[in-house]
Amino acid sequence: MEKPRVVSFGDAVHGVKLEGNPKKPEKAHFRVAFPGGDIEVVRTPTDDYWVHVRVNKKQAGDYIKGEILAQIVDARLDIYGRHSSDVNIGELYHLAVRIQRIEE
Repeated sequence: MEKPRVVSFGDAVHGVKLEGNPKKPEKAHFRVAFPGGDIEVVRTPTDDYWVHVRVNKKQAGDYIKGEILAQIVDARLDIYGRHSSDVNIGELYHLAVRIQRIEE
């Protein structure tokens, strides 16, 4: 099992590159945890990828008691040739999600 390759994206960016090489695959799941949730990149059996954003909320089935709570407060979809949330997913090229802590 290959390890992800650490790369430089500049002075202020920690970088890891998943190679996607079927002959030397990394583990199927790569997760980055942050206060209030995590982001996971999952390689499928057909070598596609799913990207999951999870926030820790009491209402969620994967709620972790004692961990910082958070919520998704904004999102942006960048779609080639237009600005709309009513998307043709084939034209989507960037997705950004803003996550904020929940103060109890």
